[in-house]
Amino acid sequence: MAETSTAGRAAFTVLLRVVVSAVVGAVLLIAWVWAYRTGVLDRVVDETTLSEFILLVVVGLPIALLVSALLAGPVLWLLRVRPVWPVVLIGPVLLGLAHYFALPEQWSGLGDRWTVLVLLAAASYGLAGLLTAPAALRRRK
Repeated sequence: MAETSTAGRAAFTVLLRVVVSAVVGAVLLIAWVWAYRTGVLDRVVDETTLSEFILLVVVGLPIALLVSALLAGPVLWLLRVRPVWPVVLIGPVLLGLAHYFALPEQWSGLGDRWTVLVLLAAASYGLAGLLTAPAALRRRK
């Protein structure tokens, strides 16, 4: 009987980890979309030449990923997702792979471009939470 309760607790921990990671990933992308759609990022991109744009991609993209990690990490930690760093590092990589394999275009039937991107961010961070769940379960023992 104790094994069933332990297994149930572990399953609930994994489910909670996946759902919380997915929600944080979606909210993070919603924040970036909001910044883009309100024109905060638009002005920066529109006023650059090609060489400045390349510099923006080479320097700006890593900075954006760092800002995302710095925002998502503490939020996940406050929501009791442990360890946080695998989700924070793997989530954006999975989202990048989704873009590489053209998943936004394949999922375009689910809604407009921004909705699909938010769903992909939620799926990426949730999958990162699931893939790194064994480390979290080992840590609790």
